[in-house]
Amino acid sequence: MEIRQLKYFVAIIDCGSLSGAAREVFVAQSALSKQVLELEKELGVQLLHRSRNGVSATDPGKVFYEYAQGILKHLQDARVAVLDSAQTLSGSVVVALPQSVASPLALPLLRAVAARYPHISLNLNEELTGNLFEQLLYGRIDLALFTDVGLPADIAFSPLLQEDFYWLSAATDPQPPGTGALTLEQALARPLVWPGLAHGHCTRALVEAALAKQGAFVESVALEVNSVHILKSAVEAGIGPTIMPLNLARREVDEGRLIARRIDCPGLNRRVGLCVSTRMPSTPARQAVADLIRQVVSDMCLQDQWPGSHVLTAGPA
Repeated sequence: MEIRQLKYFVAIIDCGSLSGAAREVFVAQSALSKQVLELEKELGVQLLHRSRNGVSATDPGKVFYEYAQGILKHLQDARVAVLDSAQTLSGSVVVALPQSVASPLALPLLRAVAARYPHISLNLNEELTGNLFEQLLYGRIDLALFTDVGLPADIAFSPLLQEDFYWLSAATDPQPPGTGALTLEQALARPLVWPGLAHGHCTRALVEAALAKQGAFVESVALEVNSVHILKSAVEAGIGPTIMPLNLARREVDEGRLIARRIDCPGLNRRVGLCVSTRMPSTPARQAVADLIRQVVSDMCLQDQWPGSHVLTAGPA
């Protein structure tokens, strides 16, 4: 298997046709077909569906496409690391943030990388949590921020902070909870606006696991929403309360649009940390960004810019 074959195959999938890929990589269409046939022969599977309307990846082809993209990205990272001087960190680093982390961290991190490492190209992806693991394992992203629950064996976790979960409702709530912390019974008394099961890894799954340890559970769900912004809008509109980390609703709480109350329940919190694939080699740029993320998160917690949280210490990612 040769690097050019990986490039050709990725180009074919991206273009959706052999003719388009041939123009993209400046190779004759017959040569591309030959290279793909050799790949299929070597792997022992069919990679492409061929039709009059073009080509598309088979199921094995989709898997190979993900790996090929990751391999080509890391080859480019290696090339940049070798060519650059030891004093100048450069290259591309892709960081994936779930919606429940992107809100507080994205802008401070972009500013910090631009100021500290102007030659590093930082790409931030806001992802539904169900998509993160696969992209991380295939090498399409370098770093992800996630919780430490349900991680695959090939992903290493380095904790950054711990957040408490809060009960939130509309400021116009006709049944206001009063002041101070809520009991677990009070927090679960009404149907919740809740993330869907498939994408609630960082919120719903953790809350329900903590509740189960207390012998409690969410009895009723008013609405399932997979967007943090829409979920908060639904709570503000009075559809129902929700439970989430306070940082996700800080603006709405500060502006008086939502009410936030801490829930008095041991273990109702989450640990957020850096995740990397142990299958993929590190690069100086990735390590520099990982260290900077740790510093930015620590500063935000200490300066109360990430409310409801405190810093955790760990080794390098």
